[in-house]
Amino acid sequence: MMIVSQLGENQKIAFMQVFAKLAARDGKIGDDEREFIKSMALTYGVPAKRVEEIWKPIDDTELFNELKNIKNRKAALMLIKEMCILANADENLSDDEVLFIGQVGEAMGVEVSKIQEISDWVLERLIWLEKGRLIFEEV
Repeated sequence: MMIVSQLGENQKIAFMQVFAKLAARDGKIGDDEREFIKSMALTYGVPAKRVEEIWKPIDDTELFNELKNIKNRKAALMLIKEMCILANADENLSDDEVLFIGQVGEAMGVEVSKIQEISDWVLERLIWLEKGRLIFEEV
């Protein structure tokens, strides 16, 4: 979280717009998703007066151009990780989501092999957490 809070305001908004676009990939953004993204934006230090900019329509190409300004590799890797978590939250990772994550990573200079490594780690973590729920009989 500290890494993202060090980005400039426009970079933070682009960071959050990625989440909004990813959440909308299934055709709708639920109130819970909207509230979660708004909460994340405020946590990351997006000024409250600019939070609504996250939801403005933005062309993918324009967004990718803005993401090219994120030169902090750790922030780029964090974004890919968070995208993988969000995309897997509904247990239905679509081809469109995978493509979008790859395009976002490419815009920030993250190698496809690194994106795959992060995705694999996220999936292993989700499996590990589910296994823990079963072992400890948490329903």
